[in-house]
Amino acid sequence: MICNQCNASIPEGEELQHRGQTLCEDCYIERLEPPKTCDVAAVHSAKQARQQAGHEGSEGLTPPQKAVYEYVRASGLVTHQQIMDQLQLTRPQLDRIFATLRHCELLRACRQDGQIYLTLWAEQETNPS
Repeated sequence: MICNQCNASIPEGEELQHRGQTLCEDCYIERLEPPKTCDVAAVHSAKQARQQAGHEGSEGLTPPQKAVYEYVRASGLVTHQQIMDQLQLTRPQLDRIFATLRHCELLRACRQDGQIYLTLWAEQETNPS
């Protein structure tokens, strides 16, 4: 069986149905509960956890999270598409990663000339949204 959203192979008996589509577990969960970037409780929790662990910058991030953070850090303002192309990520993967990095106050989104960009959180003062 193949997931209708991500085209991943689904083991027999583990497929899930949602609105007429056959989905893998990850895509099913994403459909029911998409990542939320602006979540006050998640921001507080992420900041506290990182502070207690003594993490700064990319310390404590998963390899995909670290790759996105480092790419944005090296590039400055980047679009979702640029990150997806460079790191071979799907939009749902990037959305999940960005939500976590936003909760940690490492990355943020801003709009310039009608285009949405991702940038470092610390650059908020120099690149107003």
